[in-house]
Amino acid sequence: MIKVIEDAKQIQKLHNLFHEKLDSYCSDKVDCWVGFPGGNFENTVRYSYDLNIWVSILQLENRFWNGFGIGKPVEGANNSLVGEINFPLEGINRRIAGAFAKDSNGNILVLHRGKIGGGKKGVGKTLFMNEFGGDFIKAIDGEIETEFCLIGDLNSQFFLNQVSFFIQEVYRIKNQLDDSTQPSFSYLTKFNYTDEHSGVTITERNEPTLIERTHGLVVNALDKKLKSKGFKTANDKNRDLFIHKGKQIKILFEIKTSSATQCLYSAIGQLLIYSIPIKNSVKLVAVLPTKLNKLVAKRFSDIGIEILYYKWNNEKVEFIDLDRILSI
Repeated sequence: MIKVIEDAKQIQKLHNLFHEKLDSYCSDKVDCWVGFPGGNFENTVRYSYDLNIWVSILQLENRFWNGFGIGKPVEGANNSLVGEINFPLEGINRRIAGAFAKDSNGNILVLHRGKIGGGKKGVGKTLFMNEFGGDFIKAIDGEIETEFCLIGDLNSQFFLNQVSFFIQEVYRIKNQLDDSTQPSFSYLTKFNYTDEHSGVTITERNEPTLIERTHGLVVNALDKKLKSKGFKTANDKNRDLFIHKGKQIKILFEIKTSSATQCLYSAIGQLLIYSIPIKNSVKLVAVLPTKLNKLVAKRFSDIGIEILYYKWNNEKVEFIDLDRILSI
């Protein structure tokens, strides 16, 4: 069970830890103006070269306010906000999008209700929840159960990368409406199939009780790698990532952060089910962190699914034999 934290002292303590972690990466301080729809204000923001994000911090009457932007802020100039991760000072406040929560293993999770602004028609919670490429989880939210976007595990070694990924997703989703040159894949979402979100951590008896929630990081890394090779990529709520050419999907990827049996079942099912609406020939690829034994790998091959392995090198994802997969 995951439960949203309501106690004021706990929230204060966790917010302090949130910023201690940000401070470890955000070494530069820049005096500038922070811009938002309808106005701006002067502030000293902190910038991280490694994450390429900046953060502006305020404590308001009822919330801890954390505004984020992308790219190095320009000193003395106006720098536009991309998104916010705010927390109520105490209790449950569903008008404030951020929340801390604790799971049954004692892990502290940073969550978001999906409420984003942007001053543009069509930008809001519905769009974000439909398009967010990260994980979703359900948590006890006062007296009700609520679905949240998972930003990350506060004590994970990948937490700051997870924050960066979340802000990059806010930016991508807010700006995708401006990209009139992107081909439409709206017909893919008309396929009537119901599935649980991939954010529910799957473990098996002999595995650690905590699996790092790195799904979004791997998706993002693969997306960047493919784009660096000149491929056009996209995704939707059901499909982690795909390569498209001439308005046709050519390669469909399903990313898993574990090679546990249940994760393999899920990868096979999602690739097969979500490729049904694709009328042209498409290559199906399961992206896995652990090499499978020869018999299991052959079974994947027999049903038409190729395997792309990856590994972590410090905090970077490396894909093994990617060029073989990319031969369309």
